[in-house]
Amino acid sequence: MRVLHLPSSVGGNSWGLAQGERALGLNSSVLVARQSWPDYPADIRLHLERTPTLLGKFVRLAATFFRIRDQYDIFHFNFGHSLLSFPSPVKDRLPALFRYADQLDLPFYPRKVRLFVTYHGCDARQKHPTVQRARISPCRDRNCYDGLCNSGRLDEYRRHGISKMARHVEHMWALNPDLLYFLPREKSSFLPYTISCWTDLPLRPPRLGRPLRIAHAPTNREAKGSHLILAALEAIDSAHPGLIEIQLVENIPHAQALKILSEADLVVDQILVGWYGGVAVEAMKMAKPVIARIAAEDLHFIPQQMAEDVQQAIIQADPDTIYEVLLRCIGDGDFLRRRAAASLEYVNRWHDPAKVAAQVKEEYEAAVARGKVKEIA
Repeated sequence: MRVLHLPSSVGGNSWGLAQGERALGLNSSVLVARQSWPDYPADIRLHLERTPTLLGKFVRLAATFFRIRDQYDIFHFNFGHSLLSFPSPVKDRLPALFRYADQLDLPFYPRKVRLFVTYHGCDARQKHPTVQRARISPCRDRNCYDGLCNSGRLDEYRRHGISKMARHVEHMWALNPDLLYFLPREKSSFLPYTISCWTDLPLRPPRLGRPLRIAHAPTNREAKGSHLILAALEAIDSAHPGLIEIQLVENIPHAQALKILSEADLVVDQILVGWYGGVAVEAMKMAKPVIARIAAEDLHFIPQQMAEDVQQAIIQADPDTIYEVLLRCIGDGDFLRRRAAASLEYVNRWHDPAKVAAQVKEEYEAAVARGKVKEIA
């Protein structure tokens, strides 16, 4: 079975999943349309960021579509976009007619091809419904992602995109449990993150008896609650000089970020979103304890055993408790050691790319079987 993951590799998930699929015997590749600063691996790079005009980008994508549409059995889209899609901020500046002229390739794949999509976060999450539902959320911050969602137009754009995807894909996965509030229940499910560097990470549990190195690696500070995390860390450093070292990891290539994370004793992921991201998976794979907010109200979307395990592996904190949680981690070495061991056990149980790929492969095979039945009928 020939599988292509496209058009991005947000958080390295596409590459990690493709490697898991390869381990199961699938011929899986990753196409990245635009290269981003983390510089995750890919098999095919279009370097669309080097094409200055919207028309030029469209022509390049259309040419790629006609070149590859017959070469694969499965197209697995990522971040809620098919190949002929454009980033939603660009859409928000165009007239409505053009904003919805998106995902143009979806109806034009061969009948034998099966389509799938994975949603990662703000490609599906909608600001105004989230604010109404959740007491704690980055959606409550009007500065999150520079306020792009405040008008409500991106909520509408995402609903339209999900609806269009649902008409064409066989199954939709969500890497964050809360995204399943927005995806069609009858063809959607939760999928654990995979990471691009699963086999390359060293085991580096906390090294105690020195100032505790605490790392935080936000992709967007407002989304992660970074101002609250950093304020708590700075207050602790001021009150207890010499107890901690603060390592802020931002806007650097992925390989460089991993090196810094490998030297940390504790990683703070986020305290607003309600789930953890790829950085936390990387940290846990290195046997590091991780702090994150886990939204209990969303856990019904994931396997029951995973919901129980995550509460033992992740050190939970929110805006009201982050200071006290950090103080406990700094002062209780045995607690950190136990959580480090639990995080490594948890990540190997739930985030092994081959195990995640087995879930995906099952859906691929079921969709192919349904297609053959339809052809016979």
